[in-house]
Amino acid sequence: RETKMKAFKNVLAGLLIAATTLSMAACGSSGSAGSGSNSGSDTPAPSATAAAQEIQDKVIKVATTSDPASLGTYDEGSSSGRWITLSFTYETLVFIDNDGSFRGILAKDWSKNEELSKDGKAVYDVEIYDYITDTAGNHLTADDVIFSYNEALNNGKGNQHSALTGGMESIEKTGDYSIRFTWKRESAGEFEDAMAKVLVVSQKAYEDSGDCMRTKPVATGPYYVKDWSTGTSLTLAKNEDYWQKPELCGTFQKQNADEIVFYFVSEASQIAIGLETGSYDMNNTLNYTNASRFMEGGADAANFTVNAEPDAFLQQLWINRSEESPLHDLRIAQAVLYAIDQDGLIQAVSEGHGTKVYCYGTSMNIGYQQKWETEDYYNYNVDKAKELLADAGVTDGSLNLTILCDNDETRVKIAQVIKLYLAEVGINAEITSFDQALWNTYQTDPTKFDINISYNGGWGYITRTWNQLDSTRYEAHNMAMVRDDTLDDLIHTAQVSQDAADIDAAKQYMTENAFHYGLYRKEIYGITSNAKVTEAVYDYRGNLVPGACTYVWN
Repeated sequence: RETKMKAFKNVLAGLLIAATTLSMAACGSSGSAGSGSNSGSDTPAPSATAAAQEIQDKVIKVATTSDPASLGTYDEGSSSGRWITLSFTYETLVFIDNDGSFRGILAKDWSKNEELSKDGKAVYDVEIYDYITDTAGNHLTADDVIFSYNEALNNGKGNQHSALTGGMESIEKTGDYSIRFTWKRESAGEFEDAMAKVLVVSQKAYEDSGDCMRTKPVATGPYYVKDWSTGTSLTLAKNEDYWQKPELCGTFQKQNADEIVFYFVSEASQIAIGLETGSYDMNNTLNYTNASRFMEGGADAANFTVNAEPDAFLQQLWINRSEESPLHDLRIAQAVLYAIDQDGLIQAVSEGHGTKVYCYGTSMNIGYQQKWETEDYYNYNVDKAKELLADAGVTDGSLNLTILCDNDETRVKIAQVIKLYLAEVGINAEITSFDQALWNTYQTDPTKFDINISYNGGWGYITRTWNQLDSTRYEAHNMAMVRDDTLDDLIHTAQVSQDAADIDAAKQYMTENAFHYGLYRKEIYGITSNAKVTEAVYDYRGNLVPGACTYVWN
């Protein structure tokens, strides 16, 4: 306990030092310039006349931290910057509503084909609306849906799209506006998740773009990209010719603002100032210290509304268990995890406002087991970490690891704190932080990292969340950089059976082998200005949906 307190105090004392000495590699991605420059921090408060004009023009200004890095589709993986800004430009067959239910967007109807679902396979029939058009006037048909899913499957090999489409065996056209999906196995929640996350575009528009739409999307959504200045801002404008009938529009299809401008601002304090001065109308990324100024009892509480809730996604680590990394030695991998104090991490990074997790998933997941919270999930133990390192022949200061993360403020801070925890057990670490497009590329390359700080969903079936550990979905290896037939079989069995014992067996195996480590769920704060927003709308993750919010002009 004395060692633990000493380590924790050293971490807190060293955090400010780490923040000022961290060297961040600013690298651009193919097809777009690198992001990360601070914008909006010098934006003056608008005059009363300008503010009145914005209301008249129905413009909403959103401060966020992450530039999308690329506006492309299937070869980019996932990132917070992409999904926050592009969810209203690209569309999917269905969306996950804030109550957790699946509702149609492009899909008019869908159902499981019980007659054809046999021999362990699952077959689904989907019908799309017959009047869908994109912003270039292209008419969307079943052929475009098939193209989009095949493009996601083929281009996604090696990135996170494999977790969505890797279980798909075939997709075929059954009519001009109807499609049949066949999945390799009856995996709970998998088909619905793919319907909700695979972006669908016109094949003609996609091929005409010449760059996979990385710089200029042409899609079917209620908003289109009017302007994008990388690292600075992205403006979405209302699609005046949006295809869907108003009475059939769901949450993500609403158009309650004429323009939505996302400003990319790296410093939380500058976002807070911008909210106070009227430079921004809403935000979803502030830490507790800055968000508390707008909460009850805060200096600006009267002018804002704050929604606080745990993030549905968890902050997590991928451990590189390949032969390219020293963590291929299980003893060293386990020592790294024993060296990390989840409680201290929550305190240092999120000011104590977070919830520990005990697996790859959270208590929100279907199939989650409360007993996991009482087990040893690499509970902080410096002595155990040192014993494992000694057993592996690692001497103090002889081991050098690379920590990879994107340039999100939370994950950069997590990297800084983990570096300090590793130093407590004699491990040296270098932090490499990149824009999200490049991070997406590097996190699938076993030569680029030993520890990858990531984030993913703690929602739906927990066995679906584990798709990223299923190496059969990937061309070379899973997200822990290995192929493990035993793990694949355990995951497949649990996905099909949904039996508690099968789910536990898969969880225990992935934990014992240190492929992945869940850190915590941070608390997120939705902040909206009462001068413009009369009712805020959030998605199932707790992110604001600007097009669906109600404003003073509605």
